[in-house]
Amino acid sequence: MRSVVKSYAGFLLGSVIVLCAAIWMVERGPLLIFWCSALVLVAGLPHGAYDWVIMRAHYKKGRLGAVVAGYVVLVLVVIALWLIAPLALLSVFLAYSAYHFGDSDLPNASLLHQLTWGLAIIGLPGLFAGADVQALFSILTETPIALAPISALGIMGCVAAFIHVCFAPKRWVSIGLLAVYGAVCWAAGALAGFACYFALLHSPIHLTRWRHALNQQGSATILMLSLVVMSAIAGAVWMSASDPAVTFETFNQTTFRYTFIALAALTVPHMVLLSKVNRRIH
Repeated sequence: MRSVVKSYAGFLLGSVIVLCAAIWMVERGPLLIFWCSALVLVAGLPHGAYDWVIMRAHYKKGRLGAVVAGYVVLVLVVIALWLIAPLALLSVFLAYSAYHFGDSDLPNASLLHQLTWGLAIIGLPGLFAGADVQALFSILTETPIALAPISALGIMGCVAAFIHVCFAPKRWVSIGLLAVYGAVCWAAGALAGFACYFALLHSPIHLTRWRHALNQQGSATILMLSLVVMSAIAGAVWMSASDPAVTFETFNQTTFRYTFIALAALTVPHMVLLSKVNRRIH
């Protein structure tokens, strides 16, 4: 029991802090959106920047250039598709993210166990904070989103969580993690719940696994790449905020949208790369 608590101490402690912050703020507003976006960004960039280290370790020099070029092209394609058809891309991105979360968090589990975990992570915010998800998706796509598909997403997440728990080798660990995740979504909002999961559970699992596999390589490279991308995103947000008509609320919506688009553009090639590398390893 003690080892389990130690393994997930960051996620559990972070969730408690977010819950306390939500109670203190009472009304979840632009300030919470800003800090959750920042948390996802700070955790997500090192998480994705490790892809360069993984590519160098698993591809020979002759093929490395082609892999990097493909990675960059896929980033640009995702950005272009987001500008052209944001709603369609969001739907595909959520489905692929569900697969990725299960594959990355539970690399040695069965496909059923992986898929139900990923679907629970994607779907449960729709159950516990449907109005939040509706508002966030509307900001992302710049299109009014109906509540019905969000509710359907929540029901799917609930069913997936139930199936996952039924087949989980460590049932009480799965129940505890999903219960904490759902509680944060309910009390602090969907974005806060996902930020806790992504920054304090998914990202540490990924970094720990690959740093161990690659013998702690690439820390300086990760820091440099993270700072470059973070500076680019900060510059884009600053240019948007320089408009005199921009209010604090619209500024935070812009921060959230740019953060999500940037992470989505980097996450799609990240997921494709890890899927291919995992197949090469196993």
